[in-house]
Amino acid sequence: MYLRRFGMLLVGLVLLATQSVAQVDFPTVFPQPVLVLDQEGLFINSKLGQAMQLIQAGKRTVLLQESRVISDAFVIEEKRLTEIRSEVTPEEFRTLSEDFDKRVQAARESQLAKDVEMQKSIEGQRRRFIVIAAPFLSEIMAKYQASAIIDQRSVLLFNRNLDITLEAIEILDRAFELNPDLATERE
Repeated sequence: MYLRRFGMLLVGLVLLATQSVAQVDFPTVFPQPVLVLDQEGLFINSKLGQAMQLIQAGKRTVLLQESRVISDAFVIEEKRLTEIRSEVTPEEFRTLSEDFDKRVQAARESQLAKDVEMQKSIEGQRRRFIVIAAPFLSEIMAKYQASAIIDQRSVLLFNRNLDITLEAIEILDRAFELNPDLATERE
């Protein structure tokens, strides 16, 4: 009997609680879309990204040519050292070869440092590209009243209608055609 009364009392309390909660005004939230962007595709396929890649490729070519010239000069010098080995004393040859080894090592370290700087420059260009693209992506967000744009690589599954990559490429291409200096301007 107590259990039955307790159960009815509990049901009554639950009903009272749900009625009081129902009377509270909660804000109405309307879901906003989340857009998807292929960030790599935007960089590779937009005219701005391609121009930035071309600038980096030019710098990389100069660095590779410089490395080849240095390497070729060392090959010639090494050949000359081998040729004069029998003409000099062992101490003189050791001094010449140690000097040669030091210069080769210094050149390698210098080229490696330049390569590291090139990689930093490439990463900087990627960040700069996103900074340039951000206002245009923001316009697309506003157009679709979206709450966010996420990179396609971060999404397991998504509706392809949410992918704004092609639209972003078109907008960036128009902006680049109007201002080709976007590829070379500093932040």
